[in-house]
Amino acid sequence: MGVCNKRLGVTAIAAGGIMFLSSVMVLAQGTALEEIVVTAQKREESLQDTPVAVSAFTASAIQDKGIEDISEVASFTPNLVFDTTSPVSGLSSGAVVFIRGIGNTDFSLTTDPGVGTYVDGVYMSRSAGGVLDVLDVERIEVLRGPQGTLFGRNTMGGAISITSRKPADEFQGRAELTAGNSSRLDIRAAVDVPFTNALRATFAVSEKNRDGFVDRVLVGDKLGDENKFAFRGSAVFEPNETWDFQFSYDYTNIDEQSAGSVLLGFTPGAGTLGYALATFGDIPTGLADLGQYITNGADDISYATGETGTNLEIHGVSLTGAWHANVFDVKYTVAWRKTDGGFYRDPDNSPHAITETLNPDYEHRQTSHELQLTGAGFDDRLKYVAGLYYFVEDGTDNVFVPVFLPTPDLAAGFPAAITNRAEVDNNSRAAYFQATWELTEIVSVTGGVRQTKDEKDFVYTQYIGADIYGNPLPFFPGAINEDGVFAPGLAPIVGNGSGSAGDSFSETTLRFSVDVALTDNTLLYYSFSQGFKSGGYVLRYVEYVTDIRTFQPELVDTHEVGLKWQGLQDRVRVNAAAFYSDYDEVQVTFFDTLGGPITANAGIVEIKGLEVELTALITDSFLLDAAFGYADANYTKINPIAGLSLTLDESATLVNTPQNTFNLGVEYTLSMGANELAGRLDYSYKDDVFNDSQNSPFLFQKAYDTLNASVRYSIGEAIDLVAFVENLTDERFIESGDSNFGLGFHEANFNRPREYGVTVRYRF
Repeated sequence: MGVCNKRLGVTAIAAGGIMFLSSVMVLAQGTALEEIVVTAQKREESLQDTPVAVSAFTASAIQDKGIEDISEVASFTPNLVFDTTSPVSGLSSGAVVFIRGIGNTDFSLTTDPGVGTYVDGVYMSRSAGGVLDVLDVERIEVLRGPQGTLFGRNTMGGAISITSRKPADEFQGRAELTAGNSSRLDIRAAVDVPFTNALRATFAVSEKNRDGFVDRVLVGDKLGDENKFAFRGSAVFEPNETWDFQFSYDYTNIDEQSAGSVLLGFTPGAGTLGYALATFGDIPTGLADLGQYITNGADDISYATGETGTNLEIHGVSLTGAWHANVFDVKYTVAWRKTDGGFYRDPDNSPHAITETLNPDYEHRQTSHELQLTGAGFDDRLKYVAGLYYFVEDGTDNVFVPVFLPTPDLAAGFPAAITNRAEVDNNSRAAYFQATWELTEIVSVTGGVRQTKDEKDFVYTQYIGADIYGNPLPFFPGAINEDGVFAPGLAPIVGNGSGSAGDSFSETTLRFSVDVALTDNTLLYYSFSQGFKSGGYVLRYVEYVTDIRTFQPELVDTHEVGLKWQGLQDRVRVNAAAFYSDYDEVQVTFFDTLGGPITANAGIVEIKGLEVELTALITDSFLLDAAFGYADANYTKINPIAGLSLTLDESATLVNTPQNTFNLGVEYTLSMGANELAGRLDYSYKDDVFNDSQNSPFLFQKAYDTLNASVRYSIGEAIDLVAFVENLTDERFIESGDSNFGLGFHEANFNRPREYGVTVRYRF
């Protein structure tokens, strides 16, 4: 199969395929491509009229492609990487999103994502629980490149914007049942209820269950299972043509094992904390005994016996009110969200009591307010968006790392812990304005500006050498000295004790673009956009430090030229963009020499790339869609960072940044009277990628490709019967992980093996 060629072949296929379709394809008269309406500029407009690099997925596309949660759009979007677990967390739902090489792998409350996720315009600030179900979703938009004026907060790499489905005007409903291997059983249902002509509501529920795939052979359970319940309800009230209101509530409960983790290696060096823990722990034969637990993911086996799991409860409420005048609209949105729970992991993946990471008391609250004005003037030649935004969040995360410390006679161990308690109280205020002026019938100019001020407060309690409740040990026969070496007999070192820190960060970001709309449905554009993400504090410590580590804000300037074209009787759509980004003070996560994860500013990175997306109706029955992404990211300056477990230099590759990504989907539909038979194949390719910032060889993943297949039989408009296979070739690859040379443990989270099943849908 031609699309299986690696690297350069992918580029040739993407370019050659577009030329082939444009020059020799003969199209039947009739059906045209579905028009896609997006809100990338905070107003509804056609995807083809929007001078922004956007991949959009309608409700029908989400269903046909078999997308179950938002992470799966990465298989269909160029230069997007979406991992479902954050390193060193054990989270089964921990969103790690990168677009064009920009993102963040750390889940801690003191760091922020580099790609913003928005649900109905509401910003979701934390990765814990961030792998959202696509329950009752109307559309998903992936905006690539900094969205520094309209979306603003933490959209350095881009934004994922999810739009929920509005209630219908008539009573209707749908139900869906999926069953498959690994004891998979998913149930979904939704109903629309029009109470009056002015008031209508929709309610949707989802229950997902399936077994894990990494067998903890000494415990008898499996990591990587799924057990989620979700509810979404919304009501729309439209008393007249001037006013409308929408109230929404969502609830998610996650009660699962940890993400599927296996041991890749164990490399403690003499004098390190990892060496001390392994030597003085309960390992009868010393370090050599650990080799038998290294599985490399080949057998989906872990020998871990420590505490594992993810338990999260998430609530969200939002209220939007809009007033529609003759030439402008005013909209106000207030939203509140909270997340409570805990998550745990056993990183050494062995039966020995060496170390664990426990986050038993994770709490997060956020409230946001946004007042927005949109309108048009001068015979619609001027379109504008202006707004005020306020966001506040607070949270608590108690991180316990139990270790097995030596007793004076070294014959037994004493349970202790490294404790990092954190409380955060952050707020963000912003004002923004963007306007588009139609200079001529074909040329328009857009300018935008956003002023942002973030304030962050951090209250901390940190102990090195404490009991499992965080109390300093009254007797501690050894400690880590200031040179980072374990030395028996030292007095206990109590990290930083307790204290607080606070800072504020302000930045003005700009956007400018020029677009030319030609008469043959071609849009050409150039844009310059800026992104900003504030600095913060390092939450977790193993090393001896005298002051809290901080990191500075990061900035990005991006130039982009783009092409959007739709033609051949509206049956072929081609969107392309080339970009160049100057990415300054890049925030990345490293491990120090004793194994503590730290966020630091690595330096300056230059990123340049290309994206091409193609959708074509070859005939009324044959649909083809493809996308190609190219990203070349190189450090041009490295900041010195003392005490890292691995040296970083300018040859390093950005984490989660494959150079080439490619996907190809084909769908053929056969009409059978009132019924319909459809088959679909989806191929996805991802180039070599490093899964950590320090480019550990343990987490290097070679290029790989995957294939999904499905067959759908529709009986009238009411019933769908679908048979599917995901990961048809049973390709196994590293999705995430952490390689900690300070502690000496190297673990990875692999993808799920081949899965298959059937889905039944019923609509009424």
